[in-house]
Amino acid sequence: MKLSSRDRSSMEDPDGTLASVAQCIEQLRQSSSSSQEKENSLRQLLELINTRENAFGAVGSHSQAVPVLVSLLRSGSFGIKIQAATVLGSLCKENELRVKVLLGGCIPPLLGLLKSNSAEGQIAAAKTIYAVSQGGAKDHVGSKIFSTEGVVPVLWEQLEKGLKAGNVVDDLLTGALRNLSSSTEGFWPATIQAGGVDILVKLLITGQSSTQANVCFLLACMMMEDASVCSKILAAEATKLLLKLLGPGNEASVRAEAAGALKSLSAQCKEARREIANANGIPVLINATIAPSKEFMQGEFAQALQENAMCALANISGGLSYVISSLGQSLESCTSPAQVADTLGALASALMIYDSKAEYARASDPTEVENTLVQQFKPRVPFLVQERTIEALASLYGNGILASKLADSDAKRLLVGLITMATNEVQEELIRSLLVLCNNQGTLWQALQGREGIQLLISLLGLSSEQQQECAVALLCLLSHENDESKWAITAAGGIPPLVQILETGSAKAKEDSATILGNLCNHSEDIRACVESADAVPALLWLLKNGSPNGKEIAAKTLNHLIHKSDTATISQLTALLVSDLPESKVYVLDALKSLLCVAPLSDMVREGSAANDAIETMIKILSSTKEETQAKSALALAGIFDLRKDLRETNIAVKTLWSVLKLLNVGSENILVEASRCLAAIFLSVKENRDVATVARDALPLLVVLANSSVLQVAEQAVCALANLLLDSEASGKAITEEIILPATRVLREGSNVGKTHAAAAIARLLHSRKIDSALTDCVNRTGTVLAIVSFLEAADGSVATSEALDALALLSSSVEDIGHVKPAWTVLAEYPSSITPIVSCIADATPLLQDKAIEILSRLSRAQPLILGNTVACATGCISSIAQRVISSSNIRVKIGGTALLVCAAKVDHQRAVEDLNGSNLCASLIHSLVGMLTSAESSQVGDQGNKDVISISRITEEEASEHDLERSTSVISGANIAIWLLSVLASRDDKSKLEIMEAGSIEVLTDKISQSFSQFTLADYKEDSSIWICALLLAILLQDRDIIRAPATMKAIPVLASLLRSEEGANRYFAAQAVASLVCNGSRGTLLSVANSGAAAGLISLLGCADDDIHDLLELAEEFSLVQYPDQVALERLFRVDDIRLGATSRKAIPALVDLLKPIPDRPGAPFLALGLLIQLATDCPSNQIVMVESGALEGLTKYLSLSPQDAYEEAATDLLGILFSTAEIRRHESAFGAVTQLVAVLRLEKEQHAAIAALVRLLNENPSRALAVADVEMNAVDVLCRILSSNYSMELKGDAAELCCVLFGNTRIRSTLAAARCVEPLVSLLVTEYSPAHHSVVRALDKLLDDEQLAELVAAHGAVIPLVGLLYGRNYLLQEAISRALVKLGKDRPACKMEMVKAGVIESVLDILHEAPDFLCAAFAELLRILTNNATIAKGPSAAKVVEPLFLLLTRPEFGPDGQHSALQVLVNILEHPQCRSDYTLTSRQAIEPLLSLLDSPASAVQQLAAELLSHLLLEEHLQRDSLIQQVASFRNRGHSYWCTKCSSGVGE
Repeated sequence: MKLSSRDRSSMEDPDGTLASVAQCIEQLRQSSSSSQEKENSLRQLLELINTRENAFGAVGSHSQAVPVLVSLLRSGSFGIKIQAATVLGSLCKENELRVKVLLGGCIPPLLGLLKSNSAEGQIAAAKTIYAVSQGGAKDHVGSKIFSTEGVVPVLWEQLEKGLKAGNVVDDLLTGALRNLSSSTEGFWPATIQAGGVDILVKLLITGQSSTQANVCFLLACMMMEDASVCSKILAAEATKLLLKLLGPGNEASVRAEAAGALKSLSAQCKEARREIANANGIPVLINATIAPSKEFMQGEFAQALQENAMCALANISGGLSYVISSLGQSLESCTSPAQVADTLGALASALMIYDSKAEYARASDPTEVENTLVQQFKPRVPFLVQERTIEALASLYGNGILASKLADSDAKRLLVGLITMATNEVQEELIRSLLVLCNNQGTLWQALQGREGIQLLISLLGLSSEQQQECAVALLCLLSHENDESKWAITAAGGIPPLVQILETGSAKAKEDSATILGNLCNHSEDIRACVESADAVPALLWLLKNGSPNGKEIAAKTLNHLIHKSDTATISQLTALLVSDLPESKVYVLDALKSLLCVAPLSDMVREGSAANDAIETMIKILSSTKEETQAKSALALAGIFDLRKDLRETNIAVKTLWSVLKLLNVGSENILVEASRCLAAIFLSVKENRDVATVARDALPLLVVLANSSVLQVAEQAVCALANLLLDSEASGKAITEEIILPATRVLREGSNVGKTHAAAAIARLLHSRKIDSALTDCVNRTGTVLAIVSFLEAADGSVATSEALDALALLSSSVEDIGHVKPAWTVLAEYPSSITPIVSCIADATPLLQDKAIEILSRLSRAQPLILGNTVACATGCISSIAQRVISSSNIRVKIGGTALLVCAAKVDHQRAVEDLNGSNLCASLIHSLVGMLTSAESSQVGDQGNKDVISISRITEEEASEHDLERSTSVISGANIAIWLLSVLASRDDKSKLEIMEAGSIEVLTDKISQSFSQFTLADYKEDSSIWICALLLAILLQDRDIIRAPATMKAIPVLASLLRSEEGANRYFAAQAVASLVCNGSRGTLLSVANSGAAAGLISLLGCADDDIHDLLELAEEFSLVQYPDQVALERLFRVDDIRLGATSRKAIPALVDLLKPIPDRPGAPFLALGLLIQLATDCPSNQIVMVESGALEGLTKYLSLSPQDAYEEAATDLLGILFSTAEIRRHESAFGAVTQLVAVLRLEKEQHAAIAALVRLLNENPSRALAVADVEMNAVDVLCRILSSNYSMELKGDAAELCCVLFGNTRIRSTLAAARCVEPLVSLLVTEYSPAHHSVVRALDKLLDDEQLAELVAAHGAVIPLVGLLYGRNYLLQEAISRALVKLGKDRPACKMEMVKAGVIESVLDILHEAPDFLCAAFAELLRILTNNATIAKGPSAAKVVEPLFLLLTRPEFGPDGQHSALQVLVNILEHPQCRSDYTLTSRQAIEPLLSLLDSPASAVQQLAAELLSHLLLEEHLQRDSLIQQVASFRNRGHSYWCTKCSSGVGE
C-alpha cells in the first residue's frame, strides 16, 4: 500500500535518500549553480524518484521543491526545462502533488515548451501536461486553471500543426484533451472554435492505434455535446473507418472507443444510422458484441466493446427491443451454423444488458424471445448453435426484468443451469423438459416427466458438482411446493436419504433447500413424515438449527415443527440442552422447535416433575431471567405460543408460575422484552375466568399493563392492550379499570396497530362498554379520542366474526345511547361527519349472521338522516347488501331493525334504483318485502318508533343540512320518519316498476292508505288534535299507484276518491299537493266514469285552491314530483283534463268552478300565477260554450278582466286576458252587456304591447263592428290608437298582425271623426304599401280600410297620389271574390271624377283582369265589376278604346244570368250603352240577334224602370245596325210597341225609319 506524502516525510532515512533529495533541491535553488550542475541535479532527483519510494515523498514534502522546479521550467535553459518538466510529470503520479504542481504555475511554461521546435521538449511538455490533467471531473481547481490559461486551444493548435515528434505527442495530447474534456470549463466551445472536429477526423484517418482510442472517445463525447458534428464526420467518410476499427486486429481499447463513437453517432444522427447500415455495419456491430466471448476477451474494454456495440445496434434499429426482435427474426435467414451462432451470441449480449431504460423506451416481449430461442433446438443441431442458444436462454432467465414476465422463470433458469453442466445424454433429457415448459405444454412436474424427472434429479444429488447439486435441490424444492404427487415421488425414488445427507454435507444453499423439501414432505403425509423421521433427519436438522445461517436455522425450526408431531422425549431433551449450552448463540430457533414439541406433549408429562417436557417448560420459564435480552424475549414468545394453543395448560399451576416470572419482565427497559412479555400475558389471560389463581395475580398487573398500554412504542402498547383486552374478561378487573385509561390506548392501537392488535383493542373497548353506562364522561372520552372512527377503520380489515361482533357491539352500544348526556354530542354522530366511515359497517351486513346484520343495520340507520346519499351509495355498491337488508326487514321481529333496514333500502334506491330492484328481484324478495312493508303500516310498534317526539326516532332527510336553508329543514316533506319510511320505500318501488304497483295494491295498500288519511281527518276534527303534517306521503303513494289503470278499476280506489277530495281541503300544503297528485293520476289514467266521479266529489274546488302557488313556496313539492315522475302542477293538469269532458265542461261542476276561477283574476300575493292559470281554464270553458260565457260575465269576468288589464300584467297574461275578451265578445248577448263597454279602454291600452296587439285588435273588432258609434269611444279614450295601428302597419310585424290592424282601421275609419284625423291620413301610405306584398289574407282588410278612407274626398286624393291603383288592380286574380269585390268598390271610388285614375286603371289591365274573373264570378262580384266598368266607360276615350271593346260580348252573356240583380243589370247596360252608342264601336262587332237582342228583350219587362229604359236605349242603338234590322226578331218589336213601351218604340221607330 502506498503511503501519503506526509507519512513518507515522517519516516526515517536509513539509506540517505531524504538527504540526497534535499541536497538536489538545494543545488537547484542556488543561483551560483551552473546549468550543467542543475541538469545533473535534476537527473539525480529524477533517478531518486523513480528508484526509491521514499524519495517521492521527500520531494513532495519539501516546501521548495515544486516552486524551484516550476522556476527552472519557466526560466532555465532548454535542457533544464526539459528535465524540470519531466520531474514535475513524475510528481503528478500522486494527486496531492499533482495539485501542488498545478498551483505552482506550471501550465504557462509547459505550454511554452510544447510550442518549441524541439521534439524532445515537446514530448517532455506533452507528458507533463497529460500527467497534470488526470484530475478527472472532480478536479475543480484544475478546471479553473486549465480554462484560465487557455490550455485547450493550444493543444488543438499543436495537434493541427502536425508536430515533428509524431505519434507519441499526438497520443499524449489527445490523452490530455480526453482528460480535460470532463472537467475543464468551456472545453467544447473552445474545441469547436479551434476546429477540433477536423483535427480529430484527420487523426482518426492518419493516426496510429495509440492515438485512435483517444480520438474515438473525443469524437463520441463531441457528438453528444453537439449533434452538428455528425455531419462533418459523415462528410469525411469516417464511418467506415470506425467500423473497421471494431475488427479483431485492433487493440481492445481502440475497438471499445470506436464502438462508443458509433454509439454516439447513431444516437445523434438519423443519416448516420442509414450510412452505418448501408456500410454493412450491422454484421460488424454484431460481431463486436460477440467478440468478447469468441475471443475470450476480459476486462473493462471487453465489457465496453460489447455494450457500446449493442447500444449502437439499438440506435440503428430503433431501440434495444428492436435489436432483440431483429436478431430473433434474422435467425430464420441465417445460411450457416456460424451465422446462427453469432446471431445467438449477439442476442445473448442484448438480453444481458437489457435494462429498465430499454423497457421504458419500448418493452420487449420475453415470451416471443423465448419462443424464438426454443425453436433453435432442432434435431442434430450443431454444438456451437446449441451452446449459444443455452447461453441466450441463460441471459433471458437471468435478466430480472424479462424473467418476471415469463411463467416458471425460476424453474427454467435452474434447468438451463443444469443443462450447461450436464453430460450429453442427461443434457438432451433436460432440454426436452425445458422445451415442455417453454411451450406451455405442462407444469414443471410434467416437463420432467414426473417420477422419471424426480429420479434424474435425485441421481444428480450424489456424485455431482456443488453447483449442479444446488440446481437439482432447488428444482426439487420447486416441485415440492408445486405438486403434491412429487412428494411421494421423491420418497419413492429414495430421495429422503440423499436429502438428509445434503443436510449434513451440502452447501449452505443446498442445505436450506433440502430442509425445505423435507418440511414440505412432512407436512404432506404422516407416512412420509415417519420416513423422514426414520432417516435420522432430526439430528441433521438439529445440527442445522445449531450451526446454520439465520435463514437455515429458521427453515430447520419450521421443518422440525412439521416433522415432530408427537412428544419425543429425546428430541425435547436435546433441544433443552441446546437452550442451556453455548451454541447456538441465538436460542430463537431452538425455542421455536421446542415450542412445537411442547404444544403436542401430554398434559401429564408437562406437569410431572422430572419429565423431559416439564424440564423443558421449566427451563423456558427459567431463562426468562436470562441475561440475554433476545433469549428472554424469545422465551416469552414461545411460552405465549404454547399457552395460546393449550387451554388445559392455562388452567394449571404452570400458568401461575409463568405469570409471576413474566410480570417481573414488565419492569425492564427493553422494548422487545416488554412486547413478548405482554404477548405471553395475553395468552395466559385467555383463561382468566377459569383459573381464579391467575385472575387474582392478574388484577394486580392491571396498573402495570395500563402504563405499558400508554407507551410511546407502538408494539409495546399494542401487546399491552391485547393483554388488557383478555384481562377485562374478568368482571372484577373490568370494574376496576378506569375508562379513559383503556379507551385512549385501545383507540391508538385501533389506528396504528397490527390486525391482531386491532382485534384485541376492539374487544377491550367492547368489554369495557358492557360493564359501563354510556354517560357524558364516557361519550366525551370517546369523542375526544376518535374511538368510533378507529373502530370503523378496524372493521374494514377485520376478518373474523368474533372480532367483527365485538366492534359492532361497541358501535351499537354507542349509537343506541339516548340518555341525556348534556352538551356532549352522541358518539355516533362522527359517522355522519366522516361519510367514508360508513363503508366498513355496510360491508358487515352481507353474508354475516343475523345478529351481526341487525347490529350493523341499527348503527347505519342512525345515519339515514345525516348522510342519506353516501349511505345509499355505499349500500348499493356492496355486493349482496341490499338483499341481506331486505331479508332482515322481512324476517326480523325487532321493529327498529325493520324500520332501520327500510331506511337503508330507501337510501340505496335513491342512489341506484335499478340496482336495488335488480338485487331484490334476483333474490326473489321483492314481493315478500312489499307485504312486510304494508304490514308495518298497521303495526302499533312502528307508530311508536315513528313518533316525532321520540329522541330515538329513525328518520331520513331528503335535504342535506349543507344545501338547505333553515326554512327548508322545517318543511313537512324534508324528513320522513318511522313507519312513513316504509311508505316512502313503497313509493320508490312503485314509481319505477308497474309489477311492484300491482303487488303493493294486492297487499291491501289502497285500503290501508285510505284508512290512514281518514283517521287523520277524523282526529283532526277534534279540537285538541293537530293535523298530521306527514299524511302527504300516503297521498304520494296513492298518486303513484293510481297511475295504473288496473288499480284505478279496483273497488278500493272508488272509496279513496272522496277521501282525497277531503284531503284537498287540508291546511297543510303538502297534504293538498299530493292529494291533487292522486286526483291527477285518477283523471289522467281513469275512464270517463272515473272522471265524472272525481268531478262529483267536489275535487275541482280543492284543485282550484292550489292554482298559482309560487314555485319558491312549493319547490320541495316540485322536487318530489320530479323524483317520482309525477306532473309538476297536478291542479292544472287535473282541471284541464276534467274540463275536456263535455259533460263536465257543460255541467254543474264547471258552473261552480267559474266563479272561483273569476275570483282568481284578482291579484293574490302568495299565488302570483293564479290569474294566468285561471285565464287559461276560463278560455277552455268559454270556447264554443255561450252558456259558460254568460256565467263568467255574470260572475264579473268582464269587470275582472278589465281591472286585471289595468294592472299592466306580464305580456303573456295580458295576451291571455285579451284572448278571453275576444272569445266573450264573440257572443252577441255579451257584446250588448252593460259591462262590455268598460273593456274598450283597456283593450285600446293593450295595443301598445307587441305580443298582445293581435288579441286586443281581434277583441276590439268584434266589440265595435256591430256598433261603429262606439268607435268614438276609442277616439275619446286615446286618439293615439290610430297612431299605434299606423306604427303596426309600418313595422316589420307579421302580415297576420298587420291584417288585424287593418281590420280595426276599417272599423274605426267607419267613423267620420276618426277618419278626419291626421293619424288616419298617415295610415294611407303603409296601407298602400301592404298591397304590393306577397299575397296574404291581410289584403282584404287593407282594401276595406282603404275603401273607408276613400269616402273622404281629400283622403281619396291622397290614396290616389300614393299609387294605390296599380297594386289594387294587381290583386284582381284568383278566386278570392270578397277581396275582389272590395277592390272593385275601392276602384269605383277612386275612378269617380278622376279621369287620370281611370286611364291608369285601364293601362294597368283592370278590364282584362275583370274579364278573366267574370265568367266564374258570383253575381255579387259581377255586379261590382259591372259598376267598375260603368265608371270606367263613362269616359268616352276609354269607351272607344280597345280594352272596352272586349267587354261587350261578356256583358251580353252576363245579362242572360237569371240571378243577376237589377243593380248589376243597370250597371252592365250602362256600360254597353257607353260603348255601343258610338257608331264606330258598333261597327266593330258582328253580334247576332240571339247574342244581343234576346238578352235585352227580357230586360224590357224588368221591374226596375231604369233597367227598362237602359235596355230600350241599348236596343235602339243596336237596331241602327242594318244586319240586325233584317233579323226575324224584329217582328217582336210590334208586340213590344203594343204593350206600351213608348220610349223603346220611339227609339226603335227612329232606328227602323233610318
